[in-house]
Amino acid sequence: MLKSRELNLVVAVLVLIAFALPAVAEEKPTCEEPVATTEGLVKGFGDPDYAACGFLGLRYAAPPVGELRLKPPEPPKPHEGVYDATHTPPVCPQPKFITAGGNLDQISEDCLFLNIWRPARPGSFPVMLWIHGGGFRTGSGGFQIYDGARLAAEQGIVVVTINYRLGWLGFLALPELRQEDPRQTTGNYGTLDMIQALRWAHDNIAAFAGDPERVTVSGQSAGGLSACVMMASPLAADLFDQAIIQSGPCDQAIPLPVGIQRGREFVATLGCQEQDLSACLRSQPLEKLVPKGENLILSGGMTFGPHQDGYLLSTDPVTAMEQGNYRKVPVLIGTTRDEIKLYTLTIPGTSLVPRFEVKKILRGLAGPYYDGMMSLYSFDEYRRPINLFHAVATDTALGSRAFHVAELVSPDAPVYYYRFDWDQTRFPRKTGAFHSLEVPFVFGGLNLDFTLAKLVANKKTVEAAQPLVDQIMAYWGNFVRTGNPNGEGLPEWPAYNTIDKLRLHLDSEITVQPVPAKEIERYDFLNRFTLQGMKAVPRSE
Repeated sequence: MLKSRELNLVVAVLVLIAFALPAVAEEKPTCEEPVATTEGLVKGFGDPDYAACGFLGLRYAAPPVGELRLKPPEPPKPHEGVYDATHTPPVCPQPKFITAGGNLDQISEDCLFLNIWRPARPGSFPVMLWIHGGGFRTGSGGFQIYDGARLAAEQGIVVVTINYRLGWLGFLALPELRQEDPRQTTGNYGTLDMIQALRWAHDNIAAFAGDPERVTVSGQSAGGLSACVMMASPLAADLFDQAIIQSGPCDQAIPLPVGIQRGREFVATLGCQEQDLSACLRSQPLEKLVPKGENLILSGGMTFGPHQDGYLLSTDPVTAMEQGNYRKVPVLIGTTRDEIKLYTLTIPGTSLVPRFEVKKILRGLAGPYYDGMMSLYSFDEYRRPINLFHAVATDTALGSRAFHVAELVSPDAPVYYYRFDWDQTRFPRKTGAFHSLEVPFVFGGLNLDFTLAKLVANKKTVEAAQPLVDQIMAYWGNFVRTGNPNGEGLPEWPAYNTIDKLRLHLDSEITVQPVPAKEIERYDFLNRFTLQGMKAVPRSE
């Protein structure tokens, strides 16, 4: 497939939107044999750079089109002959505003496909199923950054990446849609796609040298939240054995009344009548169901996502963990140090925003929590006023949530807690260790062929990152294989516990440090509320 994959910073800059489709590679002898699935024979290819076999665009569900639009996924139908699994599948419908050299022309509502990479050698290998990020409005498991050939070959695991429905097509909640489903589910079509992908993998992965009894569900950002949902949903309880949660806001499951209100506001723009609402929605042109908005902060934060509908979820994943009603499995969890910096860089003039404007923004965010929150932060600690906003937003949306999950799960199962601190891009002060930057380290991909990549990276920074790339790949690979990230040649990563509160810091020099008391105080305060549409509301609401 691709000829270079050590570190793909451009994809991280664009929040996990990759900019080139993998090319079909010449097959190696070990990958030529067709593989039998529940739908028929499929044929993949041998990777030219790594000892891995790839299978792209395997259908795991029926096309969600026509009468199946805005319904839970159904199993795929059998196909005749040998299916050609050598081409990257279509991307689920999404905005095209972030392309920068990528190819988003292959967009189709018929998009429920997955991709598999396996080591090109005999054996039975543990499985890592990856759920991409993108705020539930963008992304694809077929993007270049998620090419799993190197990870599969070097770590001895089977890597599965998936597409799932996005935006309104994946997460529109309405009473009319709920009433027509015997399971009374609505607003969770994209998440139910993920569970269907897990089921398909459970039934078929042995044919691709995977062990269905050793499956790690993993993801970053929206994918990290989705991994939390899998831990909390009874629908996924028997389909995985471990979880990797990277920068996942695990309390972000939308209350159904909130989701229905948003759904009503959206369908009002379409001109559909309530008496035939479902039929009207299924007859709408695809472009009318694709969300707009280029910046998650400007568009109100994570406006799409799973709903608490009583079928997929009865409450948000964090509350389920607090109640003990979740799948108690080994967890690897963490965030980047400067999650939010990248988003504000896309808004002109933010570096010069004065203190009073930052306070105004934070007052609007925190509401009644503002005074208590600001007592824990000081402008004197930061180079510019906007940097205090970066810290508060990072801690509120992601840092405090990861810490809380580590606290909740560690008494029940092994937890390995990290923070990604590496920031040696071309502009470390401006970007920091930003959201998504760790993902190319996990997959070991590199591409500096695109203009935006060269804005944040060059050959020198990429070369300097290689030791950490190798270490992170090894940590993640060890965890998938054994439930423990430690291994020969790696700095020791102690399991988290609520007494020592140790966290691994992933940087040019890897260190282990207790979470500082001041940081814990901030996290404990911030976990009193959750965010809905970039507004703080009590966790109990």
